[in-house]
Amino acid sequence: MIHGFYLVLCVIALGVCGCGSRSGLSSAKSGMEAFKEGRYEKAIERLTYATSRISNSPELYYNLGVAHMELGNCAQAQASLTEALKLNPEYSDALACMGQLALQQDNLLPASELLEKALACAPTADVKARVLTSMGLVEARRKRFDLSRLYYLRAIKENRKHEPAYYNLATLYRDDYKLYEEALDTFELFVRITTPKNRYYEKATSNIKRLKTNLERTRANEPDVIRRDSPKAAKLLQEGVTAYSMKQYSKSIKCYKDALDADPTIFSAAYGLGKVYQQQGAWKEARSAFNRAAAINPNNQDCYCQSADLSIQWRQYGEALKTLDKAIARSPFNPVSAKLMAKLRYAEGHYPETRLYGEFYLSLVSAKEPGRAEYEKWVKILPKK
Repeated sequence: MIHGFYLVLCVIALGVCGCGSRSGLSSAKSGMEAFKEGRYEKAIERLTYATSRISNSPELYYNLGVAHMELGNCAQAQASLTEALKLNPEYSDALACMGQLALQQDNLLPASELLEKALACAPTADVKARVLTSMGLVEARRKRFDLSRLYYLRAIKENRKHEPAYYNLATLYRDDYKLYEEALDTFELFVRITTPKNRYYEKATSNIKRLKTNLERTRANEPDVIRRDSPKAAKLLQEGVTAYSMKQYSKSIKCYKDALDADPTIFSAAYGLGKVYQQQGAWKEARSAFNRAAAINPNNQDCYCQSADLSIQWRQYGEALKTLDKAIARSPFNPVSAKLMAKLRYAEGHYPETRLYGEFYLSLVSAKEPGRAEYEKWVKILPKK
């Protein structure tokens, strides 16, 4: 996993620092240069000297804290970051690094609280993306994988080129969701937006090769021949559509089933079958048909959403979650999936998670979306914790 925090350049105005600060400025500059070159011990030496000459710069203490973090000096890093926060209690990057230190020590609740504070005062989309990525790491450690995924997606929404969020999301799909095609797609996105200089570039390319090999092996073991009678299937499909429009539902069901027998890959027959069963109130059969349609065309979002909604209505929450996991992995910024996740978590009585998904849904729809104002009011009364 990538943590995704970087050195913040320490810009200190001479007028603020006062007389005698030139040596401090020189030390701060040489310390930052040493940091960029990976000479962290030298960076610590020069930055520590700079703090003895310049006492009013939160950025300087932050940079010193990050240098200590690079060497694993947790106590010294925390002391430096604490000084930065004394000077600027709303220093988002310092709060986030304190959160990361808590995470490294497996203090997950304090880590979460610090990162929430950091997010609340994050000044830019880039800083928000970094904080949200760290929040995703905390939730992954807490085994709350859907919230981890949500924070990574929010990070990507804030900054579409935030590399750590893509890498961490791909790892989450591979290791925890076992969604290997989606993991492959996300690793490929990471490689596309980064450069070979990134320390995780080689790991990502290795993952891509391994995932491709495994997926090709799986596909090679699948049956080679599917018997199809496309003309017959097309005729039966049309008869099913006509029967449905004339409210001859039993005939429509038979036609769709026969069409699928003639050609198991005909998406419209499976989807149409789901709609007929849904109209008839046969929810199990409808869900099965929608799932079959999704297997034929994995990129059709409506199939997943129809299936998940039926599962929620009939309190099959585990099935709903599995379906929505696939839907979100395929199309992460589909507002319908986000709204259904909020509906699912509310049905389960998980109200803080409901609020998070409700807020995500609101961030994905326009201000003119019908019913948005009422939905937003409902989301705001949900508890945060």
